[in-house]
Amino acid sequence: MKKLLLTVAAILLTFGLVFYQAYDWDGRQGALNEEIKRNPDNNLYIIDAELNTKDKVLTAAQKIRYVNNEEEALSEIYFHLYPNAFKKKETTPVLFDEFDRAYRNGFAPGSIEIQYVSLAEDNELKPLKYSIIGEDETVLKVELDGILLPEQNVTIEMQYKVVIPPAFERFGFGEEHINMGNWYPVAAVYDEKGWNIDRYYPIGDPFYSDIADYEVTIKAPSGMIIAASGQLLEQRQQADSSIWTFTANSLRDFAFVANSQFEISERLVEGVLIKSYYYTGDEFRGKDALDLAEKTIRTFNQAYGKYPYQYYSVVETAFPSGMEYPGLVYINEDYYDLDSNYEYFVYTVVHETAHQWWYSVVGSNQVDEAWLDEGLATYSEAIFAEKQYGKSASKEYVGYFRETADNAISAKAIGGAVLKPLGEFKNWEDYGPAVYDMGAVTISNLREMVGDETFFDIMRTYYKEFKFKNASTEDFIEVCERVSKRDLKDYFDRMLQGD
Repeated sequence: MKKLLLTVAAILLTFGLVFYQAYDWDGRQGALNEEIKRNPDNNLYIIDAELNTKDKVLTAAQKIRYVNNEEEALSEIYFHLYPNAFKKKETTPVLFDEFDRAYRNGFAPGSIEIQYVSLAEDNELKPLKYSIIGEDETVLKVELDGILLPEQNVTIEMQYKVVIPPAFERFGFGEEHINMGNWYPVAAVYDEKGWNIDRYYPIGDPFYSDIADYEVTIKAPSGMIIAASGQLLEQRQQADSSIWTFTANSLRDFAFVANSQFEISERLVEGVLIKSYYYTGDEFRGKDALDLAEKTIRTFNQAYGKYPYQYYSVVETAFPSGMEYPGLVYINEDYYDLDSNYEYFVYTVVHETAHQWWYSVVGSNQVDEAWLDEGLATYSEAIFAEKQYGKSASKEYVGYFRETADNAISAKAIGGAVLKPLGEFKNWEDYGPAVYDMGAVTISNLREMVGDETFFDIMRTYYKEFKFKNASTEDFIEVCERVSKRDLKDYFDRMLQGD
């Protein structure tokens, strides 16, 4: 971004089981045809959701095929329940610490209520024990019926209700828009540290997830337009509702924006259908966003490696800056005003598009190593400036990063290392200059040290080797050293650790 009581549980499980038995997954209209191929090693999410725009509530039935791609047997699986962070003022993650901006119409809670969790096996359902844990209740712990061995998979089904808060944030609604970022139960990452079940921090983009395949069907009132991650497979009418079905392979997340005021411009570029969603009256910058997305995808296709999806959407919405999701990005509606700063508009589109490479395709732990995707995405703005406007423009842009970082260091706004967990940053004034600006300076200096040819060899190698995987800072440094044939440990320690 440019950020139960046992008796009650038993009742919910019983209700959920009855509900599911009446739910016809196999008879769903809009289901994928046999031509859509899934990766058996990926987790698979099949979600049927209904969006009530009047009450600002979403209800959903969700089926997850979870694959144990680790070397250890698992007896439980954890899911993030990010909407629960919006239950209370004290835990609500507000960008840039601007609570009054985010809740300009007053605070009301958002949440996700799990109504049942069951194991689906041999055409039978078995209720599973589960609990909601974490200081902000944003983690769902599901106890399996037995042990899930490496390379095995299990199918879990659940039903839930999402209450959308009146927040002008990643997740929330306003007068016209409904932003649905980080809204469904998503499996936590299991890595060498075990389960990553961090809270929803109010600083940065506190998300870390694995690649998965998706089929998401959203029922919404007629007239509502849905911009979503993934490819639109089908849109059909049912009485006074529209039903939208999206499909996607190897996505790290799935988000959507609903708005009845959208206009759409689209263009096919190097095999990618780019769509720009903008409000009526904002056609000029709405179409400019389409041009910028095309230029950016062409630039990074050449610099890093080809964008792997067949779709990409740039979406105008109420949000304080820009926010990246796989195949879809939010852009602040204020930037579409012709009286607003054009550079903010340009480089927000460029930055969020760069995240399609650094976050969406090559993943990283944004909780513990936020610099890795944000530093690369920020420096990518300079690469775009260089390709579009020349090296002098890029040099000037990097100079801005350096000045911002130096000023923050002088003012002691940056407190210590760049590479540290979100919980160790003091505030956004600490986080921003460190992660974005010092991160970009770290990449810029690397390029100066190794030269252009080697630098772009590094970037292309890193992209190729960690495509659809999660990479760490150590992985990135190893690629840098291997490709450049240089010992860079002291350099990265100095830049990232403050040594």
